[in-house]
Formats: sequence, structure tokens, C-alpha cells
Amino acid sequence: MDEDLQKELTWASGALIAFLIFLVMGGTSEPTEIGIAVGAFAVSWVVISYSVKNFGPGSTSKEDLEKEFQWFTVLLVIFLAIVTLIGTTDGEDLSSSTYIFVVFGFTLVWVIRSAAIKYFSK
Repeated sequence: MDEDLQKELTWASGALIAFLIFLVMGGTSEPTEIGIAVGAFAVSWVVISYSVKNFGPGSTSKEDLEKEFQWFTVLLVIFLAIVTLIGTTDGEDLSSSTYIFVVFGFTLVWVIRSAAIKYFSK
């Protein structure tokens, strides 16, 4: 397995475990809620991984990619934990479609951000 891919999968696995810990500690125990949250996490990670590596003409050095995934990992876990916990503990009924829409928005903003940074760093 490629060393870069192995590091990326390590970051993704660590982030997923941290995210699951946040969910369980926050009181999320419904299997469907956890399944939707994990699915949204996985889709977001795949989209960002692809876009960071392939969009924009700027730098794709090993160090730049690792730094990008580190920042993305931290912010994705925090964002998803907050959105999930608000939806399950705040009395507000956060529907699956709203949750997916919010995660899609976060992912889209990150894709645009990454592409812009790569474009302007040429």
C-alpha cells in the first residue's frame, strides 16, 4: 500500500474513532443516528481526499497534503460532533436530510477553500 494512502487512512481512522467517542459521550445511542453520522463522515472524507489531490494547479507536496488532512480532520470531527449533538440533545429534531445538507455544505466550502489555496499558491 502506498505510504501516503496509509497515512491518510490512519488519519481517517483516528478521526472516525474520535468522532464516535464524541457521539457516545454526548449521548447519541440510536444506531440510525450513528449510522447517518458515520456515513456523512465517510462521504465527506472521500470527497475532500479526492478534491485536495486532484483540484487546482497548486502544490500537492507530501507535506502540504498531510497538513491539509490534519486541519480537515480536526475541523470535520468538531463540526460533525457539534451538529450531531445539537440535533440529538437540543430538543430540535434534526432530520437526516437536514443533517446531510449541512455536512454537504461544510464539505463544499472545504473543497472551494482547498482549490482556492492551491490556485493562488502557484
